Amino acid sequence: MNKDVVYIEPEDDITDIIARVKAAKLKLVALVPPKKIGVLRSAVNTKLVAKAARESDKVVVIVTTDSSLIKLAAAAQIPVAKNLQSRPKLPSEIIEAEKELGEQVIDENDFDEEIKAEEAALAAEEAGKSGKKPEKSETRPVDQNITSDELEKGDAKSKKDKKGKDGKKGNLPALEKYRKWIIIGAAAFVVLVGLLVWAFVFAPAATIAVSVRTTSNNFAENVSFVTKSGTENPNEGVFLLEEQSVEKSSSVEFTATGQEDRGEKAKGSFEITAHFNTENVDKAISVPAGSVFARGEYQYTTDRGVEFKLDNQDDCKVSQLRDGTCTISTEVAATAVNSGDKYNIGAYESGWSSSIANISVTSTAFIGGTSKVVTVVSQSDFDKAKEKLTNQGKEDGKDELIEKFGDDMLVIEASLKVDTGDPKSTPAVGEEVGSGVTPKIEATTKYTMYAVDKTKVEDFIKKKTEEKLASDQKIYAVDKPFFENYSNANNSITAKLKSSTKSGPKVTEEDVLEKSKGKKVGEVQSLLKSINGVSSVSVKTSFFWVKSVPNDPNKITIELKVEE
Repeated sequence: MNKDVVYIEPEDDITDIIARVKAAKLKLVALVPPKKIGVLRSAVNTKLVAKAARESDKVVVIVTTDSSLIKLAAAAQIPVAKNLQSRPKLPSEIIEAEKELGEQVIDENDFDEEIKAEEAALAAEEAGKSGKKPEKSETRPVDQNITSDELEKGDAKSKKDKKGKDGKKGNLPALEKYRKWIIIGAAAFVVLVGLLVWAFVFAPAATIAVSVRTTSNNFAENVSFVTKSGTENPNEGVFLLEEQSVEKSSSVEFTATGQEDRGEKAKGSFEITAHFNTENVDKAISVPAGSVFARGEYQYTTDRGVEFKLDNQDDCKVSQLRDGTCTISTEVAATAVNSGDKYNIGAYESGWSSSIANISVTSTAFIGGTSKVVTVVSQSDFDKAKEKLTNQGKEDGKDELIEKFGDDMLVIEASLKVDTGDPKSTPAVGEEVGSGVTPKIEATTKYTMYAVDKTKVEDFIKKKTEEKLASDQKIYAVDKPFFENYSNANNSITAKLKSSTKSGPKVTEEDVLEKSKGKKVGEVQSLLKSINGVSSVSVKTSFFWVKSVPNDPNKITIELKVEE
């Protein structure tokens, strides 16, 4: 059983509702009041609606959850449903439920007089409109046996008819109800269009990676260098040297290994005798101060010098003449060469040796020598520390110079020159090293190094290598050039430049771009792999739905990879 659905507007009066109930085409009519019940809040009006339904052979159901309206509907013998799809409650069910709760239900006889007056007024109004006298209608009871299945069957029909005729107020609730969904749908449509435009116009991009097979070539060429700007010729292998220098103060601690006896030296004296004969009678015999006289391993030096000379032959009268010779003697103080108590010896009349001819000595006892061995800085200690200082600063200076040149310059490491200033040792050579003192050597060193423009060197290597390649080949990479046999002598600076290059077929980014624009991914791969020397091609698009390379070069990235 189908049903008509009547939506009651807040401005509708009871006559409008009764007219729409009577005008309904189907027997079952569902009344849907507004949130503010309005006209149906009157018990008289609900009674009039029920009466109009009975007179027009209709069954009315009020769709509401308002408790007060439910009570009024029950009193007027009108079924009530929570919504258009739910099972309606019959008036008897509502009244029984109210009685169980102990609540008062409006008696349908309470308003007989008001209903009769309202009916008369309505009849007079209808008679005035039609020109006929109102007929007394027969009152029929509401059909209490209507089921929820009959209401649900009528819902499909009511959805079609609820739009109403053009110009009727019944259309407005539907528009209000769906306004939000209409706005959401329109917004979603705009977003969808924007996404489609972005996805197929702005988003497409591609990255094309092309791997090229190459061949390694060894490179070696003699080059020369100049230090004056404007005299270089890189195309012919004559490069301008650029100089960098740095000064560094450095120090090195070392261990002193020298040992010296700094005790007292033994003292005594020599009786020195000069021997004259006929051959040297007119010559002087000199014994300088510091002359060394030795007895075994012990050496002593004279504290002063003395000279022996015969003025005439008569001088020999004061000496004992022996075998045609005469002698002159004198005493001279002497001191042991080194400290130590081992130089304390007794008096000796013989056994002394000297490098002075015609001299003989005897000695008194030498006494007073003492031993005190101390550690001193030896010359060998100083020399070793100096060498260590130079080598240590050499690496530090070289690294700092390389950093100063930067990545754009090719450094000639063999050109490193190290000038170490006059190093000073503390304590100095020969000085005693006190307890807890660590000797140290310090110096200021200047480091100088040369470098050349790396780009010019690589261009020279490419030029020389390409002269030997076929016309369809090119150089893809120059690997770590360096210099060997660097020489700076006879006003000529030379070296041997060495490197290795990678050569392969001429494939440029422009070639790849022209063969790829606007073509499908598979077609691009086939075209590029057909180039001699291309080993592999990879085409990656920005999104999975992008199946072709864009026509816009700005959206295409070309990566040329050289195989090792």
